[in-house]
Amino acid sequence: MDKKIFFLLCGLSIIAFFLRIYLFPDNLFFGPEQGRDFKVIRDIVVSHKLTLIGSKTDIAGVFHGPVFYYLACIPFILSSGDPYFVSLFFILFQSLSVFLIYFLSIELSSSRWIGIVSALLFTFSYGSISYARWLSNPPLTIPLSLLFFLFLIKFLKGNKWYLIGASVFFGLMGQAEFINFVLAGAVGLAIAIRFYPKFISQSKIYLVLAFFIALLFSIGTYVLFDVRHEFLITKSVLELIGGTKGEYISLVHSINSTFRMLVYSSMNILGLPNVPVTIVTLICIISTLILRVKRNSWYLILIFWLATPIIVLILLRHDVLEQLFVFLAAGIIIGLAVAIDFVRRFYFGSVAILLLVIFLFFNVSLIYGSLPVNSRIFFQSTQPELKYKDEVDVVDYVYRKANGKIFYFQSYTIPYFWQDGWEYLFWHRGVKHGLVLPSEENDELLFVIIQKDVSNPLYQDNWHKNTVTKWGTLQSIEKVGTLVVEERINENRDKK
Repeated sequence: MDKKIFFLLCGLSIIAFFLRIYLFPDNLFFGPEQGRDFKVIRDIVVSHKLTLIGSKTDIAGVFHGPVFYYLACIPFILSSGDPYFVSLFFILFQSLSVFLIYFLSIELSSSRWIGIVSALLFTFSYGSISYARWLSNPPLTIPLSLLFFLFLIKFLKGNKWYLIGASVFFGLMGQAEFINFVLAGAVGLAIAIRFYPKFISQSKIYLVLAFFIALLFSIGTYVLFDVRHEFLITKSVLELIGGTKGEYISLVHSINSTFRMLVYSSMNILGLPNVPVTIVTLICIISTLILRVKRNSWYLILIFWLATPIIVLILLRHDVLEQLFVFLAAGIIIGLAVAIDFVRRFYFGSVAILLLVIFLFFNVSLIYGSLPVNSRIFFQSTQPELKYKDEVDVVDYVYRKANGKIFYFQSYTIPYFWQDGWEYLFWHRGVKHGLVLPSEENDELLFVIIQKDVSNPLYQDNWHKNTVTKWGTLQSIEKVGTLVVEERINENRDKK
């Protein structure tokens, strides 16, 4: 890599970082799931209570791996558990992926131009920016998937030791998002079948070693957990496969659900304004790859990357969520770069540049139009007005109001009454400033934190009327951002 490209990628990484922290920490989303994760990380760091699994998936009895927790321990220790600093740490990972997408694009296309366009598109990708702002495990899929495919292609091009690296990143990618074991595994199988001679030319001992390393980094902690917990995860996975855990949807429903979510997630990843434009863009990407694969067989890997997971998700016959498509994000961006390059190669260089500018314009418009109001961000779609700054201000207000007295709190949080986020923030701010921590056993002084429920205001009103008013005498009420804090003297200490 020459100096010009290096400095260009450094500049794009810096731009990517600042775009991903735009309006931070005010707009950082710290909800119940983040609180749950941070309580586990706290237990690892403070109590030295190690864990073999990560957060739960949407399937009962099945968990992600613990890679996110252990990576988060590094910034947790450096910042004494500050969620904002931990978020910056993971955003830095995402921003440096500018280099990874450039290198992968070069390996796939042998075109520096495509590499630069991919890096540019990734830097300004609205979807990639919104994923990076999610303080959770799924976004790790982006850098890990780039590393997985980069090492795999380098192995296929003749350096056998890169297969070990691909095995490691396959395992870590599955730990970041459990479904990646299935999606990346299916893509890897398709690639192994297509490039079969590359694999059988290796010694059997080496292939067994690579397979063992993939197992070690993927299911190693799961095996230990299952042995200790009567094979809970194994039983849950077998029940899912056998159809006894949850109901399968029809094949038609599965096709509709998968393609609908593919279009929606692609619309965000590419920063496009609407569904029709997204559909046309996806058709152009796939068509270009099919046309170009005769000249460049490495594009077949990109086709496998984009197409195989869609087939797998359809055959699984379950409703899909947007985070399942994070695995496709970098591949879709590289595919668009190849499509733009296809236009350029037909001597329409000015048209290709214009297309690139249009796509960048769409993304920049979304960044400055949608991020401030948390629009088109799937993990915050149900509560776009909840902001980290307001939460911290509420916690600090409660501590000031309590003035050293023992107190407890109750919160109306979405999902309903899941208090982990608030419990962690009270612990973090309290320990940081040496304050008395909330105690459920001493709740004569009670603070009620109410998050406005836009989706079900009647339920919230009834809860407040029939429950909160029985928790004690109202002493004061304070509005902090979009949140409301009630101070109550809880004489009877009966919250039922």
